[in-house]
Amino acid sequence: MSDTRAVIDQHITAFNDRTPDAEPWADTAEMVTPGGTFTGREGVLGFLAVFQQAFSDGTLRIHSAVIDGGDASVEGSFEGTHDGILQSPAGPVEATGKPVTFRWSATYRVEGTQLMSEHLYFDQFDFLGQLGLLPG
Repeated sequence: MSDTRAVIDQHITAFNDRTPDAEPWADTAEMVTPGGTFTGREGVLGFLAVFQQAFSDGTLRIHSAVIDGGDASVEGSFEGTHDGILQSPAGPVEATGKPVTFRWSATYRVEGTQLMSEHLYFDQFDFLGQLGLLPG
């Protein structure tokens, strides 16, 4: 397994275990998401915490990865139950109790033992629909 994959796996494990101190995000990290861009280690961890708080059992899984040096393209899934408040750009969303499963894709940049960037993609309509937040 490449060092790049090991760093990404460390991130996935830290997210799933809710151990932010074990996250390999660099102090200058950047995460680009459908909801905006988050900069710095604390900014990235703050974005991740939104999902961890809204889905206490939320789990990321990797299904495939293509690695080229410090660059990686990864496909995976997220699964969890919406049992906490989801902080969204439109305001807080109270827990719906609904299970959610969605696919995601991300490109990563790794330098040494640190994650420098992630560009995350997922279908927001699928996600919101599963929560029952889209009009009929």
